[in-house]
Amino acid sequence: MLNVKVLKPIRHIFWFAHYNLSCPSARYRGKYALDFISSTSNIGHSFVTPGYSPANIIKFIIVYFKALCFCGKNSLIVIQKVHTNNIYANALKFLVLLRKKYTVFDIDDAEYIRHSDKTLKFFLKNCCFITVGSQLLLEYASRFNPNVILNTSPVISHDSIKSATNKKLTIGWVGDFGNGNKSFNLFAHKRSLFELFFPAIKTIAIPVKLVLLGITNKADNEEIRAYFSENENLELEIPEKINWQDEDWVYNKIKKFDIGISPMVDHEFNLAKSAFKVKQYFSCGVPVLGCSIGENPRFIRDGQNGFFCDSPEDFKDKILEFSSMSKTRYLTFSSNALKTKELFSMNAYCENLIFLKYKNTFQMDNAQQFYG
Repeated sequence: MLNVKVLKPIRHIFWFAHYNLSCPSARYRGKYALDFISSTSNIGHSFVTPGYSPANIIKFIIVYFKALCFCGKNSLIVIQKVHTNNIYANALKFLVLLRKKYTVFDIDDAEYIRHSDKTLKFFLKNCCFITVGSQLLLEYASRFNPNVILNTSPVISHDSIKSATNKKLTIGWVGDFGNGNKSFNLFAHKRSLFELFFPAIKTIAIPVKLVLLGITNKADNEEIRAYFSENENLELEIPEKINWQDEDWVYNKIKKFDIGISPMVDHEFNLAKSAFKVKQYFSCGVPVLGCSIGENPRFIRDGQNGFFCDSPEDFKDKILEFSSMSKTRYLTFSSNALKTKELFSMNAYCENLIFLKYKNTFQMDNAQQFYG
């Protein structure tokens, strides 16, 4: 095995996101990770989001030409899930062709299902490395490129840790309910909630508080309230506006859940998801009820940090089990949930990114010596 001390780690990362910071992928896999790397090492970064404002265009031009002209062997050019065929995407295609051996394509959703896959396939075939957020995406990307690495999406460090249960059982969900695009209805969170979870809540008679973070459309809000209009035992909390970049606010909300839920209908798009909401719940010490599909089984330990629920009956049974659970047993679930966060730490994610080029040369356990 090659002596790792002779290897030179990455010194600069050029990151071209597919969308702005309102997108969780751009924040967690991109901006937050780059900030963490810079704060723990002497590795610099340039982070670019697409946009037509003068400031966006100028920044793109500056970073693009730095990547084109000054990218060296200790640099990485990361292109994150770009799938369009516009000027931004085509400029990045040209960059890949000229600087292929330094390029990485990062993807954590099955974009080939909800968009044309022509641009995706170009990057998958032509970038030197591919990083993905799930096993299904690894299998998909491996059809086009031999250098594919599963680097599960991380959660940031925070201080919002659950310390006690609520007097009224509080169940929470976090996510994107759907943007109204009918072609996405088959795998939208809205369908998952209405088919798998809401019917369970509707038949429960005990007092319950349900917190839904991500219902931004007024019509959706009204539809949910109408659905539960006869459930006098149910208290609904649906914030109308959420600043997702106010991470402290989001995690402070999550830590107040007694249970976090992750219902998902069995669809290829959901199978490819990185179980991000499950990770958010666990990072606060909140046990999870989630479907046993996709990446969920990588993190949920049935009967230890949560339960698998694949039907409304499952959700109902496990909610009732939590409602009658002793404090000691609940705190064991909570403690196990919190311990799970080591599986998706920011540190592990960043090590995998920094030492991507040496992934087949040495064990990643040795990578830590390069920090600082």
